[in-house]
Amino acid sequence: MSLVLRPEKVLPERIAVDYLHKVIAALPAEMRADDGGRTIGLANTVIVHFLGREWLEANIKPDIKRPGFLRLDFSSDVRREASVFRVVELAESLYNLQHIPGFDDCIEQIRAGGDKIQSACAELDFARFLYIHEVDFHFVVRKMRKGEDYDFELTYPDGLKVPADAKCKFETTKIDPAGIHKSLKKAKGQLPKDRPGIIFIKVPQSWISDLEVAKEMVNVGKDFLKTTGRIISVKFYVSQLQTVNKMVMHRHALREITNSDSRFHDGRNWDLFTDYPVPSSWNGMPPKWQRLFFFPNSRQGEGRAANI
Repeated sequence: MSLVLRPEKVLPERIAVDYLHKVIAALPAEMRADDGGRTIGLANTVIVHFLGREWLEANIKPDIKRPGFLRLDFSSDVRREASVFRVVELAESLYNLQHIPGFDDCIEQIRAGGDKIQSACAELDFARFLYIHEVDFHFVVRKMRKGEDYDFELTYPDGLKVPADAKCKFETTKIDPAGIHKSLKKAKGQLPKDRPGIIFIKVPQSWISDLEVAKEMVNVGKDFLKTTGRIISVKFYVSQLQTVNKMVMHRHALREITNSDSRFHDGRNWDLFTDYPVPSSWNGMPPKWQRLFFFPNSRQGEGRAANI
């Protein structure tokens, strides 16, 4: 009997800032001189490096048949700016998070395509927030076993390790705060039963436009925590894109809810994120985060995080 060995996956090489400079130098002169063209050219190259040319053409090109979360949309100025922003943001996350343990398993979810893309991009959103807020974490490799198939392992300053899972309500989903409960329940099933657990949940921007809907959504989270002794915190997140004078402004809305009745609470502060004004010198992000927007003229290193 012959033994057939499966070829090992070829993981993308890690890249440094020198790679970005080489990409810019290789662009046509007219593209190098145009801030927008240079940015999207660099972003596309980074995405191709990590996800492949075929993936980019299937999911980002404006002429693909089936609309998707990352497809470039040139039907209006607002849609163009918003869709370009998402693509560049993905490229920035791939570049800046490439050294986090478990990164390759995370981007494997993006390569799967379809609905996996938006879910995995939400996972990258939370990873970015953890990273820029100096939270020690790693991506968890999928085990396909109940109670072990969560997304992150976080480490609090005193060394306590806490599993966390991320869920995403799709941008096209109709406003339905009650649907949050289903997502929370599903995430709970993916977290260990003998450890405190954290659930991140990303909701569409439209869901917080109505203050009453936003309050109802938070109340669903609070009611859910009353039913569990091991989920220690639910953290809501919204990515807000606004176009002002043809410029895209990006802000983040956050709400962290702690389960004070959890058997794991023990008086600890379970919040992970801080609301603070971002210095203008940061270009929206802290110095540790390499921006691709307008590179190489952009300063290294997201708008202020607001509470829902």
